[in-house]
Amino acid sequence: MIYIRDGTHVYILLMLLACVGEYPMQSVYLLGNNRVWKRRIKELQDIQDFCLPDGGKLVRFQMLTVSGKGKEKTMRLHKSALPILKKLNPCAYDYYMANFDAHHFSGAITHVSRNHRLAETVAMCMAAGIAVLPWKTFDLRDQNVRDRRVDRPCCYLSRELKSFYENEMKKTEFTRLAAAIVYPFGVYAVYNTRDEAMLWRGRGEEKAQILLSSVFRDGGFRFEVQSAVLFGKDFRAAAKTLEDAFSRRFLNERLDKIYRHLHFIPMNENGMKMLEIITLDDWQNKLGKSLYGYGMIGANSSGIEYDANVEGVFHYCHLDGDLCRLIRFRSTLRRWPEQRFVLDCYREQIPYLREYLGDYWSKENLRVRMIKLESIHTHFCGAKNKTTTE
Repeated sequence: MIYIRDGTHVYILLMLLACVGEYPMQSVYLLGNNRVWKRRIKELQDIQDFCLPDGGKLVRFQMLTVSGKGKEKTMRLHKSALPILKKLNPCAYDYYMANFDAHHFSGAITHVSRNHRLAETVAMCMAAGIAVLPWKTFDLRDQNVRDRRVDRPCCYLSRELKSFYENEMKKTEFTRLAAAIVYPFGVYAVYNTRDEAMLWRGRGEEKAQILLSSVFRDGGFRFEVQSAVLFGKDFRAAAKTLEDAFSRRFLNERLDKIYRHLHFIPMNENGMKMLEIITLDDWQNKLGKSLYGYGMIGANSSGIEYDANVEGVFHYCHLDGDLCRLIRFRSTLRRWPEQRFVLDCYREQIPYLREYLGDYWSKENLRVRMIKLESIHTHFCGAKNKTTTE
């Protein structure tokens, strides 16, 4: 007997798949313990007895199907699970039927890959405590709200955002955008590069940035979209993205010319903690005061990329994974060889930082100070498990 109630594996999968349509089997680890989740998913591919939450009614059905191979191996709801989804959450059912062609999926690799990018984005947001299920977030179409307050971070998927300015969106190469996260301090455009270098689409992304700002202004938020989050399978994707940035012929195709800040977040437990930190209210001030006793991370505009001057030594903080600032920091090292610098980073970031900074990494004027991610996360967020079905 398998019980379906809020917080159980079965309920989380129902809500997740209602939101994303299909989920990549190679990314099951983002949901929690990989072995436990895969065992449960295997069970749910067979007909099972389920107990519903309303008075313990018993039903018998197959919940999941898994098909495909390799990177395209995908998990979807079985058709016999749809009446149960409708009974448990009519709004989730309506969203699923409207956005996934009434339970009809294309097997084309491009379609599957696109759905998987969005699915991983949703899983990362759920793990970081960000409200992401469309039927539970603010309705951006409510024109009666002119000054909307954000009590907790919310994520809006690209399919919802595109519906606001459909004609304009079609004119841009908008397919790279996965979502947007609004939090008490601003809005992030969200991309998922998986295990590849992020391929920017130049003017298309610039126009998408402008349209995103319009969407959120019309939705009652007083934010401009100047920052982005870039998900990647691991930190090697960050190294690939940085390498690609300097191979671009045109400046408007470089990542640091589109967004002022681009926070690289690896799709693993470390990344979930980093994402939770950078969606806190006033996180830049809090992080600066925690590390240096004063200051705001990323606020300096003096020509030297740094966050604090401690007795003549310039400290630069990379705890937020900001690749745009890292590009500017490398330029600072080149232009100010006589200055002394301290690079504050997590141990997990060191491989790509060492590769990107090259000879500057071993210069005598640069010292690396490793900060424990667990300590920073616990200090700001506590030790709670944030995975929810919101």
